[in-house]
Amino acid sequence: MKIKNIMTSKVITFKPDDTMHKALEVFTKSNISGAPVMDGDKLVGLITELDIIKVIDIYTPKVHFTSTPHFFLVLAGLKSKSKAAELKKKVMAASKLNISDFMTREPVTVDPEADIMEAARIVDTYKVNRIPVVEKGKLKGIVTRNDIIKAVAKLEMQFALNTSEECK
Repeated sequence: MKIKNIMTSKVITFKPDDTMHKALEVFTKSNISGAPVMDGDKLVGLITELDIIKVIDIYTPKVHFTSTPHFFLVLAGLKSKSKAAELKKKVMAASKLNISDFMTREPVTVDPEADIMEAARIVDTYKVNRIPVVEKGKLKGIVTRNDIIKAVAKLEMQFALNTSEECK
């Protein structure tokens, strides 16, 4: 099975000068946890919840996040000894950073004609949850670890059905 058959073609993207605040809003509203960063037609990075958590940890060093950023203010308040106003000031400063300041640069990509097993190897090797799908330098889609798992499960079920039919 090819990546082009399982990828999401309509991809939410960001620009390098978008803010962390915008990324958090889009992640929350769209129920996603990462997206490509585009400079015009060129893929220049990938922004994920983990990237945001790392930035917030830098700005609030007494707080060590273990969850998604949707609840980062609540977690910060629970885990920090800072006063609420002081903590809010630090987090607000971090939220104004541009995505280009903390995105993953030069993300690993996959071709739409690649086999899903190649994507599975990329996920395992690079420990990523999503892979931009790029053809001739152009973003064509995105494939997630969940997409790959569903496709492998579907292939396994087809194999099991074919094997049981052959045994009859």
